[in-house]
Amino acid sequence: MEIICIFFKYSIDIAARLCHNIYCIENKHRETQNSFMVENNIRFSRADQLTQHLKERCRKLGIGEKFLSVRQIMDEFNVSQITVKQAMERLCESGVLEAQERRGYFVRHAPRYGKIACLIPAEISNLRWEFPGLLLRETSAAGFEQIIVDMPSNAAGIAMLPELKADAILFMPYGHEPITPDQLNRMMAQPVPVVILYGTVRVEGCRYVDNDNEFCGILAATHLLMNGHRKLAVLVSEPEVPLVRERIAGFLKCAEAYRLDIEVLNPHIRVGEHSPTKSGEFFRRYLEANPEPGFTGLFVLSELPAQEIARTAREYGLDIPEDFSLITLGRSSRESELDFTTINSRRDRVAHYAVRLVKEHFEQVKNAPTHYIITPEIHFGKTVKNINVPQLGKAGK
Repeated sequence: MEIICIFFKYSIDIAARLCHNIYCIENKHRETQNSFMVENNIRFSRADQLTQHLKERCRKLGIGEKFLSVRQIMDEFNVSQITVKQAMERLCESGVLEAQERRGYFVRHAPRYGKIACLIPAEISNLRWEFPGLLLRETSAAGFEQIIVDMPSNAAGIAMLPELKADAILFMPYGHEPITPDQLNRMMAQPVPVVILYGTVRVEGCRYVDNDNEFCGILAATHLLMNGHRKLAVLVSEPEVPLVRERIAGFLKCAEAYRLDIEVLNPHIRVGEHSPTKSGEFFRRYLEANPEPGFTGLFVLSELPAQEIARTAREYGLDIPEDFSLITLGRSSRESELDFTTINSRRDRVAHYAVRLVKEHFEQVKNAPTHYIITPEIHFGKTVKNINVPQLGKAGK
């Protein structure tokens, strides 16, 4: 009875949340981990904080208006001259202010180019393949052109920001590279709005759009459980960056509610390694040691490795979903031999709400949110079998 009650609780939660493809979170800190790595215990210096305050003050002034003097800022904010000069140098460097000799500082808003620039990790091929097309649909509808910039690293991308001739910047960080407070400050200090994609940064005023990664794992586990599976496993098919750990945590959290033991299959893939190949090699070794897997439902954290797992299973005479069910993260539109049951992270909505944040900035929408969290959805493919239902022809035997 207790298990049924817990299951009912999760079913109601999922039903309620799936009624909303997106929900907005208020500007407050949450006690979960960042989806990409911001250095632990991030704290901004006084110069960082002052930069943000002065930037907001500049937004309220017109182009060419004279700004506060160093002495006025020192008196108003009770900070040292060194702190003020550090903040003013950053604002001048990023184009918010212009220093004129013997005259002081003047507001210099960035010109309107009619363009949105999107910086994408050059090494993440699936995003590079799909996201620009999704973003183009949104930027065109909003009246902007788009610029796609491949970046070799987070640091290199941040260094490019002052040179980009665009009205807004979308920044998609590498998940395995930490963002330092100074780098985050440089993004936020740009004269144009910067929106971080696939990264949750709980800093006041920072714009971002991210997935609910933990709910991805909860949704995968619950779907398997609702189809009768009680022997579950998760295959860690990607390097254990924060967003991957969040997805695993969601899967395990749901299993804990049922007091189920989960088999964690971890190839310990490192950044830079080819995850489908490493996952396939690991699963071969697993099947050699376990010809009959100890699970009936398997969650693979990414779609290309899931395809390799399916091929490896066939090599060893196992059929999906007859011998075990498989659910993964991905998009049903990707061509594959199997119609995978997938948790769809809705990249189209990430693109939509990123552009929406930009529009709300220029339209000066009052009380507009600074960030959005995207709720995933299930694509009901053919790789999960309902073992609750008796098969036709077997009833009565």
